Amino acid sequence: MTTGDRKTLLHAAMAAVRDCADQMETQAASLLQALPKVPMNERLRVTAMELSAGLRDASSRVTFELALLQAELGEAKADAATVVRTLSSLDATMMGALAGMAEVVEKLETAAERDEGNERPFVLMIEATGVMLQGLEKARAATQALSAAMPAGERP
Repeated sequence: MTTGDRKTLLHAAMAAVRDCADQMETQAASLLQALPKVPMNERLRVTAMELSAGLRDASSRVTFELALLQAELGEAKADAATVVRTLSSLDATMMGALAGMAEVVEKLETAAERDEGNERPFVLMIEATGVMLQGLEKARAATQALSAAMPAGERP
């Protein structure tokens, strides 16, 4: 693989992580706006709102770290191994932020099965989770492709 090919993969990986963070921000903002307006169990609302705020915070941290990484690349202060380590860490940050979604979605599903009035918050959360998980999978795949393209001696 040529250096140009690796640069293309590097830019693709950074773009995929940025897109994932942007999607996470968008979905979190949407949930934070919608959840207070829908009828639902108050404890679940508080949990979902806290989780959504955490998603927004995580996306902001990832975006900030990407900007720092981009600056380091521009100044030739970061090598490919550093980029892969940083992107992997950012993928993990987003995965960690999304981890709590499954439990909340499960609780909302149970609530919706008992009372269909709880269906709307369940749908909102599951749709947002699906979008974010797809973005995360693309980010992780792009980071892994970059890592795999690096010569064995340069891998983190």
